[in-house]
Amino acid sequence: MNAQANNNEPMATKGALTHSWQNELSIIVPVYNEEGGIRLVLEQLAADLPKCEIIVVDDASTDGTAEVISEFENVRYVHNPFNQGYGASLKKGMQYASGRYIAWIDGDNEHKVGDLAQMVDKLVTGKFAAIIGERSNPAPSFLRRFGKFLIRLLARTLGASSIKDVNCGLRVFHAEVILRYSPLLPNKFSASMTSTMILVERGYPVEFFPITVNKRLGESKVVIKDGIAALFSILRIIMLVAPLRIFVTGGLAAITFGGLYGLARMLDLGGGFPNSAFVVITFGMFSCVLGLIADQISQLRLSLVDRKVSNSKTEL
Repeated sequence: MNAQANNNEPMATKGALTHSWQNELSIIVPVYNEEGGIRLVLEQLAADLPKCEIIVVDDASTDGTAEVISEFENVRYVHNPFNQGYGASLKKGMQYASGRYIAWIDGDNEHKVGDLAQMVDKLVTGKFAAIIGERSNPAPSFLRRFGKFLIRLLARTLGASSIKDVNCGLRVFHAEVILRYSPLLPNKFSASMTSTMILVERGYPVEFFPITVNKRLGESKVVIKDGIAALFSILRIIMLVAPLRIFVTGGLAAITFGGLYGLARMLDLGGGFPNSAFVVITFGMFSCVLGLIADQISQLRLSLVDRKVSNSKTEL
């Protein structure tokens, strides 16, 4: 098929076709009712990165998405028999990936293939485990901006205070890294955020690449309940990778408060140490002990994941 470049993306140049990593890159494109944008995405990929492995996972679309994808001969089409979610589509697509590097790009034409190529260049030439897009465009609505603010606020619990965008859908990984942690990714929209937080907490070198996005084609599939689910997902991530940050931090705060309160009451009233202060201190100590136990469970589970050699490809 003779693909034409989108107006938002210049036609491929000879230099764009010389990327030595093209045969090593698998691009996963999750779609659900994206007939308005998927054609342009696949045309840009065919024009700029014709040698890459492209895997489109259709999450049981009910529009003409499948018909559009069928027009592209060099695209591997994977169909979910029923709607499972954005994260589930990414995980399924990665099971079929054969490349040394794995990229995620959304099917609504928001992301630019030129940005993806630069991110892969940076991953291949630098010593990074992942390159993650960092959008400079503001969210289109107050509700989504507020939701992103809450997500960033909770993300700081994991020491990610400098990260401005934790859930951009454009990103590229070393396959061995993301496949190792793919079982931990949720099936819904928080898969991008979860992968970011896991890699950051596990100490992998991650670079954030500034990008701008096109206006999406079609309607957003994200609703309010997805934002709430994302907040709970962050809490689950923290409990998975860094439970000490919740239990021990809160426990030490309770012990400090109880001790200061008890001493203040003793000095003020001249009596013994108040029972209420003992209760607060005891609560803090139990919280610390619970945090240590949770941390041992967390480290055991993550160490098993770290040692696991993914056999997803050989099982297909």
